Amino acid sequence: MNRFILFLLCYGLGFVVHAQDLEPRFLSSSPTGTNFSGVAYGYSSGNILLNGLEVENLNAKINTFIPFYGRSFKLFNKLTKISVAAPYSVAKFNALVSDVDTTAYRNGFNDFSFKMSMILIGDQVSSLKEFAKRKQKKFKLGTAFKVKVPLGRYDETKLLNLGANRWAFQFKIASSYTLTKKLLLELHIESWFFTENTSYFNGNTLKQKPLLSTQLHAIYLFGPKFWASASVGQVAWGETSINGVAKNNNQKNSRFGTSISYKVGKQSSLKASITNGLYTGKGADFTSVLVGYSFVWFDKK
Repeated sequence: MNRFILFLLCYGLGFVVHAQDLEPRFLSSSPTGTNFSGVAYGYSSGNILLNGLEVENLNAKINTFIPFYGRSFKLFNKLTKISVAAPYSVAKFNALVSDVDTTAYRNGFNDFSFKMSMILIGDQVSSLKEFAKRKQKKFKLGTAFKVKVPLGRYDETKLLNLGANRWAFQFKIASSYTLTKKLLLELHIESWFFTENTSYFNGNTLKQKPLLSTQLHAIYLFGPKFWASASVGQVAWGETSINGVAKNNNQKNSRFGTSISYKVGKQSSLKASITNGLYTGKGADFTSVLVGYSFVWFDKK
């Protein structure tokens, strides 16, 4: 029974982390026909706060490599972007279960993700030639739809898995306002929805209610090549149930973070970010570091 508790707590770890990803400059624009590709490396470590269970010092250390590709184009006369990512993780989980040291190692692909985003208000669809001369408004409004496809490593007989064995869908709406030429604010509201996992640990069924999260970003543009941001985020809801029995484990987490991005040459850029827990009532209290490299090229005429 104690091993089952350990698995139950760790199972939702990936979704807790993804739900709290802080994403500044979500509404940044690019010319149509822009392609971008690269790789990112992320490291997350920390513990999961428990309430009265026979589990102590539950923590995780996760190394993740994320190759990605995306492009921009015109759809319904709006600037639209699509992207795909295939993360691969090497993870260690450790806890004291009834005073017994329990450790598990996992490596393999996580669930793949596909995202489509669109700027609805505040920017014009522009080609590479027109991009610098386009008209922009101080206020922008955009939306995004993201799918996590259950292709990650999963074995229902194992206590810990990198894949979730269920589909997850994220809906996001975001707005930004340019206060000055160098300073802008972004607000995001998003929710995750999940299908059932009917092969959850030896034939059990897992359900999860929607997760709701909000983000606020203050972004400063030092110049055309360099920007930095400060961010806060809040996550709520997301209670799980096993075979119809609710677990009373709604997430109650706040995070803060900072990001910097620097353009290297005409077509490459480097980005680094760090996030940490501001308040964690239940769930993962992680420190996460992410560094990435991306390369941009444009469609030929």
